[in-house]
Formats: sequence, C-alpha cells, structure tokens
Amino acid sequence: MSDSSSETRRVPRFVDSALLAVLALVLRLPAFFSERHLTFDDGVFASSALAMREGGLPFRDVFSSQGPLFLPLVALGDLVGLHKLNSPRVLAVLSGIAIVVGIYWTALQMTDRLGAVLAAVLAATSGSLIWVTGPLAADGPALAFAVLAVFLSLRQRDRPSYINAVFLGLAIGATLSTKAMEAPILVVVALVLLAPLLAAARQHRFARTALLQGCVVVLGAAALFALISAPFGFAEVWDQSFVYRTAASTNKDIPANAAKLFSTLWDRDLVLLLFACVTLGAGLWARFRPSPQQQNPQGVDPSPGTTPSAPLLMAAWTISSALWLIAVVSPLWRPHVSAMIPPLALLIGIYRPPIRVTLIAGLISVPLLFWQLNEVLIPGPYSGSEAQVVEALRALPEGAWVLSDEPGLVWRAGKRTSDDLVDPSMLRVQQGRYTESSLAEAASDPRVCAVVIRSDQRFGNFPGLPEALANQGFIVTQESSSAAGLQRVFIRSDCD
Repeated sequence: MSDSSSETRRVPRFVDSALLAVLALVLRLPAFFSERHLTFDDGVFASSALAMREGGLPFRDVFSSQGPLFLPLVALGDLVGLHKLNSPRVLAVLSGIAIVVGIYWTALQMTDRLGAVLAAVLAATSGSLIWVTGPLAADGPALAFAVLAVFLSLRQRDRPSYINAVFLGLAIGATLSTKAMEAPILVVVALVLLAPLLAAARQHRFARTALLQGCVVVLGAAALFALISAPFGFAEVWDQSFVYRTAASTNKDIPANAAKLFSTLWDRDLVLLLFACVTLGAGLWARFRPSPQQQNPQGVDPSPGTTPSAPLLMAAWTISSALWLIAVVSPLWRPHVSAMIPPLALLIGIYRPPIRVTLIAGLISVPLLFWQLNEVLIPGPYSGSEAQVVEALRALPEGAWVLSDEPGLVWRAGKRTSDDLVDPSMLRVQQGRYTESSLAEAASDPRVCAVVIRSDQRFGNFPGLPEALANQGFIVTQESSSAAGLQRVFIRSDCD
C-alpha cells in the first residue's frame, strides 16, 4: 500500500518537472536565438567556444577567468548544439532548466508541492537568472551544481550515507570548479555536516561515521577539482582563476556593492520581490491573526528532530550569499546577483502564502514580468554602429580572424579571435595581462584581417595602438564616438 501511495505522489511530481522545464526553456529561447550578443560575457565565452573548436585548450591557450570545469562544459554544450553559431549558448539554457527543476525537487524536501512549484516558477521567471541562463555565463552552470549540492545536503541531513556523501562532494567540487564565487554554498554544507558532530560532542560521544562521511565530502570535492585542473596545468589554473580574481578584488566598495545588489534585484526581479513582500506579510498576519485554514503555510519539514532545519539552512544560504556579494566580491557585476535567486526562491517556497494570496500575486506578476524582461525576451537585432561593424566583419574573407575588445561582435559576424584575446576585459588591461605591444604583435598574425576598438577602457586604452596598426597596413574604415570613447574599425589592406 505504501509503494502505491509513493507511486501516486511521484507521477504528479514528474509532470510538474516536465512543465517547469518547458516554462524555463520557453523563456530562454529568445535569448538563445538572439542575433546579437546580449552581454559582454556572452561574447567572451562564445568566442572561447570557437577557439576550442579549433583545438585551443583552456588556460594553456584560451584565457579563462572562471573555474577549470566551465570551458569544458561550454565545449560540451557547443558539441551538443552541433557547432552552429548559437551552439555555445546550449550550456546556458540547459543550466537554466536544471536550476528550475532542481529547485523544485529540493523544495519538495522542505515544503509541500505548491510551495515547491512556487519556488521553481519564481526561479524560472527570475530576470537575474534568465540573464545568466539565456546569454552564456559561468553563473548558470555553477548555480545548477549549487542547487544539486543543496538537494544532496538535505538528503545527507535526513538519510546520511557514504554514497550520498560521495555525490555531495562531487557536486560541491563541480560548483567551485565552475565558478568559485558560489562559495556561500559551503555554509549550507558545513551546517549539515557539523550538526551531528556537535550533537555527539554535547553528549560526550564521538560521531565516527559522521566525521568519516564529512571527510568523504571534502575529499570528493578536492579530487574533482584536481582531476579537472590537471590537463590544463595547476599553475595556469591557479593564475587565471584565482590570482587574477584576487588581484581584481583589492579595492572593495561595500556601499556600492550593496547598492548594486538591491538595484539589480529591483531592475530584474520585481516579481520575486513582490512575492517576498507578500510572503512576509502573510506570515506576519498568520502569526498574529492565525487562520484555521492556514496554520502551517510552509508545509512540514520531512526530517523531524533533525537539525539544522530547512528554514535555517535556506536563511543561512541567503544571508551568506548577500554578505559575500557585498563584502567580498569586487568588482560586483550584475550577473553575480543571480546567486541570490535560488535561496530566496526556496525561502519563499517554504513560507509560501495561502493559495488565494498566491494566485492573486501571480496574476499581478504576469504583466510585470513581461514588462521587466522585455529586453531579454525580445532582444532584437543589432542597430547603429554595432550593426555596421558586424556587416563589415562578415564581408571579410572566410577564415579571417578579428581582434576586438567587444568579442561578441566578432562571434556574431561568424569570425573568431586569437585564443588569448577571447577575454579582453578591462581587468586584464589593469593587470597588464595584455599590453599595447602584445596587441600589436597579435595583430601581426597574417590571419588577423581586422581590429575593432569599442572601449577606451580596453583596446582604446592604448594611445599608440592606431599607429602600430597603421605601420602593419591596417586602414581605418569606420569611426564613431560614444560614451565608451572613440570607436574604430581597422581593416588590413592586403588581407586575402
């Protein structure tokens, strides 16, 4: 009888998962098929995929500021997409689907079915998440692994085992090997692993099994990172993934980070903020005016007597993520704020408001959602000088290379750039990781037929570069001014 009941519950859960996956996919398809690059990272990582198609190795050849697992995942997604122009974005879209479905199954361990669906829908429609799981970004797959780590942490809390500890360690290793910035997930894992040890210590016992399982988790995470890093060289991985990021984080501006965190949520996640306010209001109302129809809005934590509780874990994840972004991450970019969405969505799912209130808030959210996500749901083509640049690059001979401080334009023109310059960010300029002389040397490669300058903080930061290019036979074919500085296109006169 219990097997039949379990099967009865399982069927609607798989139906929910399928519908949520379709919702996540549909909302990300416009970004996937966009004719232009939607973010700087979108262009950087797509250009990295093109370089890897021709044999470039991450870190050794292709510069990578992310963890050692990310670019291999990009290459895998590119292969799944059959190496088409938009194929690098396959990883982003699959990550978005994985996050949404993963949040649903994670929430089911902490709340009822309605709360789980609500948490997953909030994740599916989150602007912050769509901007990193439609356009290509490392945040998407890293958060997918982080959600998996939370799911496995809850299983380890409720039904500890060595097998689950192995998978939990691999999930943590995959998270940090994709993007180390998702480190706040370690707070959740630490709370789960330390709880039985502290409980045993209070009773003057030694929890040998819990300690060994914790060691398995740590060793699994470390082993995965080491295995992924080895083919690329530990020195290169350390330099590009950690030293580069650490050097970029020296000048922290905590008030500016806090302002950016809240302004990004306001600009991209009004729906989630609305539900957060509604949930808080409903919770306060239930606390002071209890209703017999809604005595337990958050459902039942299915691990009675087990600490830490689900609300504590999700609150810890939310708070640690916010403190990490505000006090540690520098510079803080808008894509980083996506780390706040999974824990916030899960908290709202745990403390979901009554069904009637949820439905009313949902109806209010529909027009709000499409208004706020208009830019990513209807991205539109290139316009202005960007359209002119892409048209000029498409006219270059087949196989021609292009150097640009806006690599997305090169990618959308169907061209590729040199392995090292797939990421020409201003942080690399500030750290001297490419210079005026190294750019001039890269431009001397006979495969390079064009150099495009779009920002005075990147290629435009080198005043002697135009003269060096002119000495190599490059001619200015386009020139315009913008807030980013003087923008120019140099075409090699003898490019064949």
